[in-house]
Amino acid sequence: MTKLQKGLPNAKILIISPNPVANSKAENSLGLSYFDYIQASEKVINTNNWTNIKSKEGIEKKLKTKNMRLADILTNDNIHPNDQGHFICFEVMHEYFKLKK
Repeated sequence: MTKLQKGLPNAKILIISPNPVANSKAENSLGLSYFDYIQASEKVINTNNWTNIKSKEGIEKKLKTKNMRLADILTNDNIHPNDQGHFICFEVMHEYFKLKK
């Protein structure tokens, strides 16, 4: 990111939070969970004064509004979004940018 910031000093850097996953409390081989990565990412984002687009919260709100479950928008691996999941991600991002006009 430092190289990007130096090369494009006037660029605004936007970071999008990871999509929600089915088993967010599970730990990987390093003993870290999805939430650990979210917290570490937010710390770096805040330290560098970058914009954090918290799409996870937007996706969760959309699911509630549409009366859907997280499982409805994930592929069989319970991590990656399916077609519906990608569309909901698009809706969240579209709404974010519409508010920024």
